[in-house]
Amino acid sequence: MLFTLFRRILLILVSLLLLSIVSFAIFMRDPANQVFSGPHFYSGYADYVRSLLHGDLGITYNGGDQLLSVILTVLPPTLELCFMATLLGLLFGIPLGFLGAFYRNRPCGKAINALSSLGMSLPIFWIAPILLYFAAVYRWEISAVGQVNLLYNIKPITGFAAIDVWFIDVPYRTKVVQNILQHLALPTLVLMITPIMEITKIIQQRAEWVMSQNYVKLPIARGWSAFKVLRYYLLRNTLPLLIPQLPRLITFILAQCMLIEGTFAWPGIGRWLIDAATHQDYNAIAAGVIIIGLFIMIINFLAELFMLLLDPLNKKGWYAR
Repeated sequence: MLFTLFRRILLILVSLLLLSIVSFAIFMRDPANQVFSGPHFYSGYADYVRSLLHGDLGITYNGGDQLLSVILTVLPPTLELCFMATLLGLLFGIPLGFLGAFYRNRPCGKAINALSSLGMSLPIFWIAPILLYFAAVYRWEISAVGQVNLLYNIKPITGFAAIDVWFIDVPYRTKVVQNILQHLALPTLVLMITPIMEITKIIQQRAEWVMSQNYVKLPIARGWSAFKVLRYYLLRNTLPLLIPQLPRLITFILAQCMLIEGTFAWPGIGRWLIDAATHQDYNAIAAGVIIIGLFIMIINFLAELFMLLLDPLNKKGWYAR
């Protein structure tokens, strides 16, 4: 167990090294940063890494603000969408997966299987503007863009508007909460399509394989109810499978979120990076690459650490059949 943990930490260090090299290469695209190229390339790289370790990401040319403070402002809205989509994907995908497994030979199960395959192939960047169009034309309450109405002033504490709203002390706080949820609903509705469909597919395939085993067929033959089979066999042999899949799923949702932020005028890091690329702000792009890479590595490390605690000797085989 300790050797596996040490190996993972070593792999993270190597990944950080490669990530810093890529970030430094982007950073050097700016002619103003050519001072870091002398007297030797590696000396400039060492200075750059030293600044990163001290939390100094530099300044953005689009306003002159410190990049660290800017990223701490634009990253939480993106993570808010990402985590909400993942949570809703788990809440809806897990029951649909088990339902499709129990009724796999009936129209209900076949429909769930077909919809999960179709939903995974839908282009989110195409669905987002269409859904926003229909929401605006038919005047849905969720046809709002941005994170919150500009009339409301929410002091940033955690950076997550859905959390920070509970710290404000105003008589119309319920109205502010409603407004935030209305702004959050439409982009979350678009982003949750892929995780729901993928989680449904994973759960259904795994549950069908578990139900085909003899140790599950015997209780079913004895007349056990579906709920009892689910409780004693399916949950404990299916849900841990999602843990190693979550990092890949969260990374995919993060990428989709960054694509649709411009459509919904969401003040996230994806929209900010696109603006930085438009203005050729290589300092901001390099810092964004570092932050996004760190987030993905942290998610992967936490998932692998949790799986290591569940199965130290890696003998249970939590993988899709």
